[in-house]
Amino acid sequence: MKRFIINTLLGLLAVTSVLSCVKDLDIEQKSKITTSNMWKSESDATGAMYGMFHQFRAALNTNIIYWGDFRSGTFADGLGAGTAVKMFNNNLDSTEGKGTNWGSLYTTINDANLILKHCPGISYKSEDAKNLVLAQAYFVRAYCYYMIARVWGDAPLLTTGFESDKDDLQPVRTDVDEIYALVASDIEKALELMPETASDPTIGTRDAILMLKADLYLWKYQVRNGTEEDLATAEAAVDEVLAGTHGLLDSYASVFDINNKNNKEIILTLHFEKGEYEGGYADSWLIPSSRWVSADEHIEKDVKIMTSDDQRYNFSESMIELLQSDYRDTRLPVCYGNWTDEVEGVTYTWINKFAGLWEDNVRYFISDEPLYRYAEAVLFKAEIENEQRNTSSALTYLNMIAKRAYGVDGCYATTDYEKFKSLLCDEYVKEFAAEGKTWWVYNRLGFVFTKVETLRGRQNETNILLWPISNSCMNENPNIRQTVGYY
Repeated sequence: MKRFIINTLLGLLAVTSVLSCVKDLDIEQKSKITTSNMWKSESDATGAMYGMFHQFRAALNTNIIYWGDFRSGTFADGLGAGTAVKMFNNNLDSTEGKGTNWGSLYTTINDANLILKHCPGISYKSEDAKNLVLAQAYFVRAYCYYMIARVWGDAPLLTTGFESDKDDLQPVRTDVDEIYALVASDIEKALELMPETASDPTIGTRDAILMLKADLYLWKYQVRNGTEEDLATAEAAVDEVLAGTHGLLDSYASVFDINNKNNKEIILTLHFEKGEYEGGYADSWLIPSSRWVSADEHIEKDVKIMTSDDQRYNFSESMIELLQSDYRDTRLPVCYGNWTDEVEGVTYTWINKFAGLWEDNVRYFISDEPLYRYAEAVLFKAEIENEQRNTSSALTYLNMIAKRAYGVDGCYATTDYEKFKSLLCDEYVKEFAAEGKTWWVYNRLGFVFTKVETLRGRQNETNILLWPISNSCMNENPNIRQTVGYY
């Protein structure tokens, strides 16, 4: 039923929520779907909600890795022609097409704005049904604006849904403080409305909202000169998640098992399904069949990491070194693959995570991509305890992650604040390899200008940690100025 609603609503929502680069849209409506015949029933509202999440998935499924990993020095070119050299070298400008166009996020925000505008007036069978739809819209809008604020800083702040070319579609960039304020406000509204029974990790739940809240306030404390109150707010949100129904799986590999989706560790995820929607970015990480030297039957017997696309990206040497730094680490084979063809004397390496399903000599990219996992709540707690100078307590949480990875109790023992922070950073990067987290962790923990080789000595460059806006966005809206420091 959910799939039917998503697919049928896409065409409907395209009429009312197309917003590319926040531009001046000169659209002649080809469909006559209007407010008077669209937002009538509970099924309309539910369909709009799932349509919003379809757009949410489309906005994030590749961008999340650009924004969260490609600038952090953990990725490099693969066997094929790479297309991310400006990100890898931190030499971004407005001609870079990947990650610099915020249009898909604003389309998602527009979907949320329309739900918040029209759905309160619809008749529902229950108050919970109504609250679920509204809570999801507040949550999605908060998540998207939080991403926008961290990636671009100042940006248009839109809270009214666009439905006509008569609307003002040429907004200016708003001070980022106002965006963060809206994110915080939307989080509280989402928490107030979200029914306790909501449990589907492919859309918002109370724990997903709490993770976003913890993320926001920890970011404010660490990066935006926050207060002890911000840190306490983050801690309260994390504590509620830790006390809930989610938990760590015994096996790291089980978290990403294609047959074990939506397990108890997954708090929020982008869902992919054969025949419904495939995607992600792993099709550019694996080894295409054209690259193998051996005969196909030899490859089929020894290794099945194949795809039709070329291997454009791989882990960097420094990332591979980190992943291989402890022979006991059970995360290594889940994240990273290598195989030597003894007959031909050729070694192949690839990113193993999110490889999808290999079936009947065809690869289906249907691995879900988690946005929040319980493991991150554990490491959030470790980070917060260390910031409160409770490093001995922080060790308890760090060692929970280490125990699963290395199979030993009490892996870490330091009570020094700075040493702990360095250990925590490494565990974050290994635990969330290729999950779009490293850039944010380096920024939060203060390692971005030391861990990222291409940023060393560049602390004084204006807005070097932000992103430029693509030329297409600026051309379509003359009121949008470039991010200061870029051209």
